Amino acid sequence: MSNGLVRVTGESVQFTDSVSRIAKSLSPLGEAGRHVAESYALNAEMQRLKLRETRAADDKEITLKLLDQRRRESSASLRQMRKHLGRADASAGALRECMVTMQRETVKPGLPLAERRAYVELTQHFTTALVQHHSDLTGGVAKVIDKVLNGSGAQALNTVRQGKSRNRGR
Repeated sequence: MSNGLVRVTGESVQFTDSVSRIAKSLSPLGEAGRHVAESYALNAEMQRLKLRETRAADDKEITLKLLDQRRRESSASLRQMRKHLGRADASAGALRECMVTMQRETVKPGLPLAERRAYVELTQHFTTALVQHHSDLTGGVAKVIDKVLNGSGAQALNTVRQGKSRNRGR
């Protein structure tokens, strides 16, 4: 480790030529000049090490805060997803209940043809809506999970990857 004045190798401390030149400029102080130069060099090196340690601690603190923020965002996204799934499950249940009721009505004897046709068409419509509902729900859940696990940039990255794979096929 060196700040230009001191080199530490294992347990050995060596002063650079700069310290010798500083000591020479302090030669009017005699032997004390060399001690002043070496003391200054050692003090400067210790200050540099303390500063590096402080920066490392600050970097660690910043990283911990970023990780905590990401954890809070992930938790909020998961809570929102759970709430959304609860509402989606209720609406899907209502669609299934309507379909069962309409299927029962469709097979009742003596039902006018126009009414029977309406039940069949509505059942087909609700079936399509239920399939679309599940498709939308699955896609939405996948997007939320992707965001939680990979961050908000993951979706943009995935879009770029899909574009590249399409271009390769051409």
